[in-house]
Amino acid sequence: MGAITWRRQLSVGQPAIDDDHKHLIEYLNELDAALAAPRFQPVRVAKILVKLLEYTKEHFAREERIMQIVHYPKFEEHVAMHRAAVKMVSELSNRFSIEPTHENAEKLYKFTADWLVRHIILMDTQLTPYVRGVWA
Repeated sequence: MGAITWRRQLSVGQPAIDDDHKHLIEYLNELDAALAAPRFQPVRVAKILVKLLEYTKEHFAREERIMQIVHYPKFEEHVAMHRAAVKMVSELSNRFSIEPTHENAEKLYKFTADWLVRHIILMDTQLTPYVRGVWA
C-alpha cells in the first residue's frame, strides 16, 4: 500500500489541526506497516485501530470547535462528513472485530487513508482563509 507522506498541500495553516492530521497519518502508517509485515498479527492491528479511532474522534471534536470559533460557513456540511466517516470506520472496525482477517484490515486501511487524504485536501483546506491569522 505505501506510507502516506505529509506534504505542504495537506496543511490547513492552523497548528492544532495540522498536528492532528500528522498524528492521524502516523497511525495510518503504523497500520500500513502492520499490514505489510511478513506475519499478520490481528492483535497488533486492533491496538492501532483503537488508537486511530480514538484520536480521530478527538481530532474531529477539536476541528469542529475551531470551525465554530471562526464561524466557518460550511460547518454543518463538514460535521456531516465527519459523522459519515466515523460511521463507516466503525462499521469496518466491527467487521474486523468479528472477522480479524488481513482482508478486513486492508479494507479499513484503504477507506480511512483515502478518505483522510481526500478530506484534508478537498475540505479541510477550505478552512485556511478562516483560520489564517487567528492563531499566528
